[in-house]
Amino acid sequence: MTGHLSHIYRHPIKSVGLEEIASASLSQGRALPLDRVWAIAHTRSKVAGDAEGRAQSWGKKANFLTGCASGSLMAITARCLEDGRLLLQHPDLWHVEIDPTRAADHAKLFEWLRALWPADAPQPNALLRAPEDQPLSDQSTPLLSLIGQASLNDLSAKLGQPLSRARFRANLWVEDWEPFAEFDLIGCQIRVGDARLEVRKRVGRCRATDANPETGLRDIDMLPALSQHYNHTDLGVFCAVIEGGEIARGARVEVI
Repeated sequence: MTGHLSHIYRHPIKSVGLEEIASASLSQGRALPLDRVWAIAHTRSKVAGDAEGRAQSWGKKANFLTGCASGSLMAITARCLEDGRLLLQHPDLWHVEIDPTRAADHAKLFEWLRALWPADAPQPNALLRAPEDQPLSDQSTPLLSLIGQASLNDLSAKLGQPLSRARFRANLWVEDWEPFAEFDLIGCQIRVGDARLEVRKRVGRCRATDANPETGLRDIDMLPALSQHYNHTDLGVFCAVIEGGEIARGARVEVI
């Protein structure tokens, strides 16, 4: 079974902006570089930061701002600038540029997010950097997520409307596979460009996927829809990097 890598996405701040990139260098046992390397903790978070603002441990998503709690966050896009700053944009707001390493910019970010985060929810109070080898993703081990484009196309057809890839926040998208063929690869290894990945498990979905990433408005009750059409609420798989290497859009993807 052979396909090609059509899109690569990273999310520098967990749940706050996605960025499409043309290529990346994967390392054994690591996640996609700059993916979920930052996360915004709130006033009820149990994840503490050290003196340098680095999270002292990995934490579950309930400790951070997420698209599950506010669909508006799903409409944010991000761009990593050459000087290390982040450019964040939302269709309803003026853009903001921040240096995530500067404490003064943290307050600037929280103020920008005020219009997008519920006033009755725990409020953002810390922008934390991930531990050295573990991104602040929903998984407690460094993994990449992968979806076959045909799987999304099949779901779109069943729901009678096109669904954006951005709704599902996967790192890697593969063309030329059959719908949900990635589920059959659990336990197998695949070659993506120069890297070798092992497919570990399915990605279970949450209410963040209810929100349209163009508007931030919830327009689909996604979990019941998945359950109705497929008898499960999964879309995509998690993969571990077994052998590092370069990946790029258009790269060959094949089962080893």
